[in-house]
Amino acid sequence: MSFIDLPLDLELIESLANMQLATPTPIQTQAIPIAMEGQDLLACAPTGTGKTLAFALPCVQHLLDTETQQQLSDSPQVLILSPTRELAQQTQKVMQDLMHGSSLSSLLIVGGIPLGQQHAALTELKQRNCVVATPGRLLELVERNWLDISQVQMLVIDEADRMLDLGFIEVINKIARLVQRQHQTLMFSATLEGDKAQNFAGNLLRQPAATITIAAPRQLASNIEQSIFQADNDQHKQQLVEALLMASDIKQAIVFVNSRKQVEKWLQVARQLGIRCTGLHGDIKQSARNQQIKDLRRGWNKMIIATDVACRGLDISGLSHVINIYLPAKADTYVHRAGRSGRDQMGGTVWSVVDAMDWPNLGRIERYLKQSLPRIKLTGLEPKKAEPKLASKNKKAKSSKKTRQKIS
Repeated sequence: MSFIDLPLDLELIESLANMQLATPTPIQTQAIPIAMEGQDLLACAPTGTGKTLAFALPCVQHLLDTETQQQLSDSPQVLILSPTRELAQQTQKVMQDLMHGSSLSSLLIVGGIPLGQQHAALTELKQRNCVVATPGRLLELVERNWLDISQVQMLVIDEADRMLDLGFIEVINKIARLVQRQHQTLMFSATLEGDKAQNFAGNLLRQPAATITIAAPRQLASNIEQSIFQADNDQHKQQLVEALLMASDIKQAIVFVNSRKQVEKWLQVARQLGIRCTGLHGDIKQSARNQQIKDLRRGWNKMIIATDVACRGLDISGLSHVINIYLPAKADTYVHRAGRSGRDQMGGTVWSVVDAMDWPNLGRIERYLKQSLPRIKLTGLEPKKAEPKLASKNKKAKSSKKTRQKIS
């Protein structure tokens, strides 16, 4: 199948051709016809499968179909909610590319930008067919009566699992009550497991809603090489990290940590080694974050040391390495991190330095991937301790059962 087989205007087919896109991915093939029929949709597919285009195309097609009607309203007809600024910016770029050559417009609303600046943008752009926004800042502008969303006909919730992680449930529910009553909701997520997630979807989608599931990959692309470096203690960990940061084969890298304090600590270490690098976390102003990503794309910086704010939605074609100084608690987050390397068919490398505190996380990741990741030793920095042994789930269950019996 090609995009020309889908019920899309020739304007959109031309935009896709300019974007060098000809063949839809499985999630696009399944989601686009359902969305264009006006049905609510829950679509679960892993990162990198084309979810953004799967909802962006139906949204733009809807705007093209109702263009005359939109000229009578200052309210957007399409509202796309993204959990982070980076994802919102990525979606805005896709919307603008699809709208190129038409009279349609899309407005980006995210936190980290002065309110006055966004108010000016709202005042200047009278026709705002689509708004791409992070939930918190959008609601703030609506409550100030700076933006009317009462005529929104299509509500898209992107990365719903991440929305849950960031605690946006109540904000999104409030936004959903403010848009047009008979609106269509499209919810896209990498995963949506558990009662809380299912309730979140059930409250927002009109029943019966269509459901699409594209199985998440349990392994990374074959062009990505993964390695584990065992650290005995904090001093050994720092030595290993310093050696890896100075590796000659690194062109550009994202170095992942789990907190803002860790960003600051390892940023200082990297700069002392003479590495051109910058830090990225949620507390950094949006303008600074944009500049840091631009500097990395242009090759002005060699590394970004980041929290998982850079895990999704960051696409840098020249990125050769991902280095995990600390592993994430969730296995699928490891996959998202690793997927930042090996883009555009280039080879990628993922190095993870694992100490005793991180070993349980490694166990979860290996069970998720259904493979044991290679252990590598650096000459002169070999671990002196044996690899920790983790109890299997069955052993843990038996242990818990014995404990309960003793207590009873």
